[in-house]
Amino acid sequence: MKRNKRLKIITPNDTAGWMFVLPFVIGFIFLFAKPVAQSLMYSFNDVTVGQEGLVFEPIGWENFKTMLTGDAKFIKALWAMVKEAAVKILVIMFISMFLAILLNEKFAGRLLFRAIMFLPVIFAADQVLSVFNSLGGREELQDTTSSFFMMSGEASGFVQEIIGSFGPLSSIIEKFTGYATQLFNLLWSAGIQIILFIIGLQTIPAYLYEVAEMEGATKWETFWKITFPLLTPSILLCLIYTIIDYFNASTNSIVVMIDEYMLGNFDYACAMSWGYSVAIFVIVVIVNAFLSRRVISMD
Repeated sequence: MKRNKRLKIITPNDTAGWMFVLPFVIGFIFLFAKPVAQSLMYSFNDVTVGQEGLVFEPIGWENFKTMLTGDAKFIKALWAMVKEAAVKILVIMFISMFLAILLNEKFAGRLLFRAIMFLPVIFAADQVLSVFNSLGGREELQDTTSSFFMMSGEASGFVQEIIGSFGPLSSIIEKFTGYATQLFNLLWSAGIQIILFIIGLQTIPAYLYEVAEMEGATKWETFWKITFPLLTPSILLCLIYTIIDYFNASTNSIVVMIDEYMLGNFDYACAMSWGYSVAIFVIVVIVNAFLSRRVISMD
């Protein structure tokens, strides 16, 4: 009986899922497993270059202790990133959900607009964005959006006076309006999330909206009673993806810091990368534990 129950655990959907994951598993085993194991080994040693190659001197947890207690720069940068991510990730989630709802509607050119939103993913977003920035594209767009929204440091005194009139809320308003000047960068980071939200929207049965319309529910009520609850699995998935994508961006201060240490203190850079990975893992686990209980599924 126990054997039969175990066999029933593997469903056709599980088999299909493993088939999709298989390329990643194969790639990890043959391309990444060895470097990952080596970086872990380096982090527990003092690595120097000798006449015959690399020389390893075991030092235990010293690199990790230095990272947590002796390197204030790392802890300060990590805490600053967490505070900034708490707002930026929410903004990206809001933008991607809003655009997904728009792109899920039936209108002329819908497929074209979907393709445009997905272009950063297709054309290696980091590389294209770096070239775009080197040509002055980011500065021009930020100047344009700053002028349009009147949110930059050179905004008129009239607008600043209006913002200041909100009292304690003025700092929060300035924080959010500052992201208006980064609209292009935020849109550039929302391609995958938009597609995942569209997929989630298309899994919601149409008859639920028909019943809501027959009952006289407004669009606002329909969104909060049907769309948002049944979209919570996609919200959790997109949120976890956005967290990992944000913290692994090549322009992040800690990633840049690790690259700098790679040139002169390789073993400490490996320890720092592992500590940073553990921090990201802890954040993902906490978010998943908090939100997974609130996910509503049609099953």
